[in-house]
Amino acid sequence: MRLKPGFYYQLLQKYLDGVDEAKILQDWRPSSYEDVIREYWIFRPLVKTVITFNRESGERTYHVVEPFLTEEEVSLLDEIFKDLEDVLILKDLSLNYEVKGAILAKSYMEILDEYGVVVSKELNAKYLYYVFRDFLGFGVIDPIMNDPYIEDIHCDGYGIPIYVYHKEFGNIRSYLAFTAEELDRYVQTLVQMCDKHISHGNPIIDATLPDGSRLQATYGVDVTPRGSSFTIRKFTEDPFTPIDLLSLGTYTAEQLAYFWMAVENKLNVMIIGETASGKTTTLNALLMFIPPEAKIVSIEDTREIALMHENWVAGVTRQAIGEEEKEIDMYDLLKTSLRQRPDYIVVGEVRGREAQTLFQAMSTGHAAYATLHAGDVQQAIYRLESKPLEVPRSLIQFLDIVAVQIQWTKEGVKKRRAKGVYEILGIDPADKNLLINEVYAWDPYVDGYRLVGSMKKLEKIAMAMGEEVEVTMEEMHRRAEYLKRLHELGIRDYKEVTRMIHAYYRNPDEDFGFIIDEGRKYGGYYEALAKNLAKERS
Repeated sequence: MRLKPGFYYQLLQKYLDGVDEAKILQDWRPSSYEDVIREYWIFRPLVKTVITFNRESGERTYHVVEPFLTEEEVSLLDEIFKDLEDVLILKDLSLNYEVKGAILAKSYMEILDEYGVVVSKELNAKYLYYVFRDFLGFGVIDPIMNDPYIEDIHCDGYGIPIYVYHKEFGNIRSYLAFTAEELDRYVQTLVQMCDKHISHGNPIIDATLPDGSRLQATYGVDVTPRGSSFTIRKFTEDPFTPIDLLSLGTYTAEQLAYFWMAVENKLNVMIIGETASGKTTTLNALLMFIPPEAKIVSIEDTREIALMHENWVAGVTRQAIGEEEKEIDMYDLLKTSLRQRPDYIVVGEVRGREAQTLFQAMSTGHAAYATLHAGDVQQAIYRLESKPLEVPRSLIQFLDIVAVQIQWTKEGVKKRRAKGVYEILGIDPADKNLLINEVYAWDPYVDGYRLVGSMKKLEKIAMAMGEEVEVTMEEMHRRAEYLKRLHELGIRDYKEVTRMIHAYYRNPDEDFGFIIDEGRKYGGYYEALAKNLAKERS
């Protein structure tokens, strides 16, 4: 069961009626040498984020502001927690979390009755927040897990502040840190939430948390001398769409329309870049251009791809636990996927022996999409040809388009840009090098894109469709205008954007207003269908 971020906030809502907000949070203020540069609620009135700028050090700090408790109130909460420890069995993920929340709230009320303690509405809300946070949520990092602006969380050892990756500010140090004992215990708790086990004998774990986030954890000092550690790559319930990439300036409408034409016509695309350049984010957005009825198979180490397509099989690798359980890696999943006759194969990140099989699939007519860790096209080719990938150049030539992404900082704000878009045109018979055609280039001085070369792949598409390249180009420009219209209308939710793309496929010659209306009708029809099916099953 995949939990939505802050799922227990709904359970808390009914305890907030008549609460005086001013009595919930502590009177938090920055130090005299800090300025507040960003402040927003995570769940009002119980928890919010404050980001400060230190004028002396030039550093930003991430603060979580939670309900304030006096020493006496903390002491009572500690006693309540001890009595609630018997309810820890509710952590069993097979149970419904709403039921767990109801049982926890009931047990908490019964404990207060046993103590003969009457608390105010405000203190009641505070106590229940901490009970739900620690028993149902992620404990001390739960507010960070529920902050929509945070992408990654890094704990590098005991006594070291937790760092977060903020969408607007990049890496920021927080004030949170663990002792060695606290960190060991917390890492074990995180791993147990994934139904896995970590110990000195098995000190490294890659797993998926109940909300879909990726967890990489180490235990003890044997493999990480600074102590246990963890990194969480948060799963996003609301993935970026092509419209988001347009809004953020990562790609232009014309570039996105170019990719749309490529995806529809089953050209092979790879997104490359360094760490945190947004490779998977862009890949997921471009996959929304896949025609609605196409068969898709995705293969990942940890589930990140999120699509609305019904004819989609999502494969995830599995580590072996014990002697009887077999490990299933990307290569195993890819071999299995080819037997399913997919139209589109998606590999979250190419980094092992699955690479050769993926490129063989390209050579036999399957459309393949993947990401690769590389700084530019030449680095990507070198990585593909080198161990452990060892893809021969004769197969690399079947890759059609490569987009190179970077992370760029302007005026202290992190942004993601497509440094270049390239086409691979085959192998030069003279020197046996790959023929690479640069189509788009990004100019950092103006933060804009320019068309560098001709779109040879559009010529290939036109030829396959039996039409003049001018006609194909005109259709690409029309799709660019359609994407601009969706942007102007504020349509960006991934489900709605996918419906609008599907509506375009079904009504390509109609005016945009008609297509958008059809997309909305299409969405309403399937939402009603899903609700009816849910009723029948219940």
